[in-house]
Amino acid sequence: MKKAIMYGGGNIGRGFIGKVFADSGYEVVFLDIMQSLIDEMNRRGEYNVRIVSNAETVDTTVKPVRAVNSSTEQAIDEIVTCDIMATAVGVNILPKIAPVIAKGVVARMEKRGKPLDIILCENQLEADILMRGWIYECLTDEQKAWADKNLGLIEASIGRMVPPLTPEMRVQDPLLICVEPYCELPVDRDAFKGEIPELVGLIPYSPFEFYIKRKLFLHNGGHAVCAYLGNLKGYDYIWEAIGDPEIYEAAKAAMNVSAQALIRKFGEGVRENVENNVVDLLFRFQNRALKDTVSRVGADPVRKLRRNDRIVGAALFAMEQGIDPAPVIKGIVAGLKFDREGDPTAPEIQKALKEQGIDYVIEKYMGLAKEEPLFGMIKAAYEA
Repeated sequence: MKKAIMYGGGNIGRGFIGKVFADSGYEVVFLDIMQSLIDEMNRRGEYNVRIVSNAETVDTTVKPVRAVNSSTEQAIDEIVTCDIMATAVGVNILPKIAPVIAKGVVARMEKRGKPLDIILCENQLEADILMRGWIYECLTDEQKAWADKNLGLIEASIGRMVPPLTPEMRVQDPLLICVEPYCELPVDRDAFKGEIPELVGLIPYSPFEFYIKRKLFLHNGGHAVCAYLGNLKGYDYIWEAIGDPEIYEAAKAAMNVSAQALIRKFGEGVRENVENNVVDLLFRFQNRALKDTVSRVGADPVRKLRRNDRIVGAALFAMEQGIDPAPVIKGIVAGLKFDREGDPTAPEIQKALKEQGIDYVIEKYMGLAKEEPLFGMIKAAYEA
């Protein structure tokens, strides 16, 4: 049986990519450091994924699966013998797992010599470049030369929404994951070093920059605008926020800005793809059964308001294509007012606004210089 490694047993790892591998006929080996998850997965050899929508709920079983502690030598052995691999750990964790992958690459070079393709399921622009840099820090020149020809680091666009479970649901089944029905997996066709695997929902595409920008600026950007405007009106759930006609139209307008920028950048050939995606996302945001919260989608505004992230990045991208970013700026201003209790970084921005002012916040947290047109546009909208 073919073997796939899923590095990261969290929401995306179990709820999306691990299930894709299993549905495609692979044994799935999870690499993780959470021993309770590892033990439970090995005890059962399977786990449950609940697909939820407003129309129905469908329970599915993912198997065969097992798990290995990523800090052990067995993890290296698994990398040597796998047929395909993926990561879903979060961009902040990628540097921490790079040394383990590097050891696996070296062992694979020495013992097997077969190319290794790793699908990077991280919402990060140029995740492949970043990851290769971290891995190469652990390699010799000879090993880097081998990896140049045999290590494929494939960017992916992760569109499936997987909200966290309630504490009660976790107690009932510690491996359960709830997901929406959407399960497309666009990947960078040109990045594979071996044969492109036949995976359920896989969409190899070139140039992949289109899908990366579509996901970040249209999907993540529209989601964030919905959350930040929903926060201002006191909504707790995304479906409540998008159900508000004013927020619906504002989110749609912001998404259409990114849609038009994508069409102008990549040509009329993507128009149907992009416009259908806007319609699909606005429908998916209304999924009550997901119980997706404003707090989760808007969480960590320090990260989400960076210039290369979902909404400031979308505004800059629109301006590069000659499109007025005003609807996106409305979401940026709402993001500056995001102050949900318990958020890890929202208090930092609120304190900076109060003590240093809007100029400081735009420059420090958004990375915009005062001479950039977007700086003044955001400041004017905020002060208005």
